Amino acid sequence: MGHIRLGTLPQSKKWRDVVRLLDSSALLEEVAEAAANASETDLRRASEDPNFQFVTQLLVKLPLLARAPGFEAAMANLGIEASALGSVTGLLAGLDDAISQRAFDQGRSSDAGEIARAALLESLSVQMRDRLPTLFDPTPQEVRKALASFASGQNFAGLARDFFARLSYRSLDYYLSRELANHTGTGKRFVDDADRMAFDRALSQHTFEASRIVEEFAGGWYGKTVWKEQTLSQEKINDFTRYAFKKMRSELGRRRVSA
Repeated sequence: MGHIRLGTLPQSKKWRDVVRLLDSSALLEEVAEAAANASETDLRRASEDPNFQFVTQLLVKLPLLARAPGFEAAMANLGIEASALGSVTGLLAGLDDAISQRAFDQGRSSDAGEIARAALLESLSVQMRDRLPTLFDPTPQEVRKALASFASGQNFAGLARDFFARLSYRSLDYYLSRELANHTGTGKRFVDDADRMAFDRALSQHTFEASRIVEEFAGGWYGKTVWKEQTLSQEKINDFTRYAFKKMRSELGRRRVSA
């Protein structure tokens, strides 16, 4: 199976700027902005990757499928059996298999698709469990209702924010993790692995805070596209994804200026 990899950023001038900032012990906000700028082209290309597109299609359409009649049939078309719909764990495992099968059927996997897959499954896990009873195992009806609850502008906005926060962090980490090891040790930016892990946690929090910008427009986009225009083509979803990446990158820069 062929494997589509994201770009070789360490050879670019923008990436050398990231390395320079790491060497100079620059603020995390500056590193995050520089890494976002360096990865801009690759992230834009990611929205054109079929595996990535399949994941973003699931993000937008799953709540609508759960809300409409024929949910089990729609899941069966994805290869997810009805028995898997009785728990969040089963649903996520089924979605994981469906995404992997889609990549296999196309004869290629992609780093962009894998990053998006992990972000989607994490987001659904956290967001759905927050909407389910905690004392008892949820019923299949409660699991479906939790998923369907995201088929509203406000709730979809929260899910989209969580997804793009995780997606942005994982994308930045994809590139930075290859370089951070070179800056760990005595006399370097990070004294040890614990110091580097603290940087990772701060980066994750930083991207989550920046993702508020996605929440601010995602609900309006969802309502306009789904309920007003009654259309949800892949191209519409791609436009939404590209705009979200653009807004995230500019927000990371704005937060650096205001930090």
